[in-house]
Amino acid sequence: MSLTNRITEKSSIYQYLFTLKFSLYFTKPVLKHIVEFITAAVQKSYSGTVTDIVLLSFTNCHRATFGKFLSQGVWNIEYAWRAIRREVIRIIYKYSQTSDSPIFVIFDDTIAEKTMPSSQAKYPIQEAGFHQSHLKGKQVWGHQLLAMMLSCGNKVLPYYIERYIKGGKSKVQRICEMVDTLPSPKGPAYGLCDSWFTNEKVINTHFKKGYHLIGALKTNRIIYPKGIRIQVKDFAQYIEKDDVHPVTVNGSKYLVYRYEEALNGVDNAVVLLCWHESAFKKANSLHAFLCTDTELDTQIILEYYSKHWPIEIFFRQTKNNLGLNTYQVRSTKSIDRVLLLIALTYLYCTTGTGSYYQFSNGLKSVRKETQREHVLWIYQSAKDNVPIDVIFEQMNIA
Repeated sequence: MSLTNRITEKSSIYQYLFTLKFSLYFTKPVLKHIVEFITAAVQKSYSGTVTDIVLLSFTNCHRATFGKFLSQGVWNIEYAWRAIRREVIRIIYKYSQTSDSPIFVIFDDTIAEKTMPSSQAKYPIQEAGFHQSHLKGKQVWGHQLLAMMLSCGNKVLPYYIERYIKGGKSKVQRICEMVDTLPSPKGPAYGLCDSWFTNEKVINTHFKKGYHLIGALKTNRIIYPKGIRIQVKDFAQYIEKDDVHPVTVNGSKYLVYRYEEALNGVDNAVVLLCWHESAFKKANSLHAFLCTDTELDTQIILEYYSKHWPIEIFFRQTKNNLGLNTYQVRSTKSIDRVLLLIALTYLYCTTGTGSYYQFSNGLKSVRKETQREHVLWIYQSAKDNVPIDVIFEQMNIA
């Protein structure tokens, strides 16, 4: 005796994919597997493996079936990325216009750390390598990932996440290409980045699209106070306490010196030299920031830069909950597809119910919804007099 699919097209996840117009791009079997991934990924015990996807997704397919869907399935992930980006742009830019709030384009990189395989491994994970971990302060093995998010008000949504490929396009080049895909804003808009990306190419790309840039600045960057060429860290030695003024950002107090002139590759910009109030001019306590919008107040610049932090939270949340650090697929095609599905799951948890949720709250809500749908399936099966042995078989617990 056979049963209908345990996840029907009436489920909230299917309906969300229809809203994103996934049905225009993908066949029903592909949609079914995408729904299975999201259903599994939001469960509390999900650890990122293909086995977990099969066991937690309320499906009765073999793990090899889902593995082939990732590694060999005929579906174009760029179509899915287009749908995701279109939805993120719609939400963020609409909210910016209704709330009269600035848009922030946040970008950064992280490492999906893996266990280095032995030299005898027959099928090592593809294109993994050593990367410098700023968090651990050492080289770690894995994939370096590059991500961009769009933010406005309390809304922060993933725009893309991809593997950085050594020997391919540089991270700066990829950031510039992704900024080029954004529509020009109708109000204030800013790119936010760490010191790795604060350079002339990134600044000019933002300018062309109508965005300013606020980024951390390396302290060896050259500035020209009164026409004198000097590094930021050397110039800081001449700053006295009378030259700085206190600024409070997110409850923390800083002492800030504001410099506004030309830099290499930038005709005019604001550079802020900042120390925590308890560490003025102490070793390794200097932090510098650049802002191309010279009309912004010093405190506003620092408050805006603090909105870069949500991308770090995004990395932590997806690693801890959605398997960003624990995926075990080996081929690059499978990995790239998993990254797409992780971003889609995150977007569904934050916006898929019709209202915006912070990810942790949305995850709990979606988890309960999938569990309710599972119970309803069992309940309906019982009402239809389906034998209990058949239900057990469908649930993989026979």
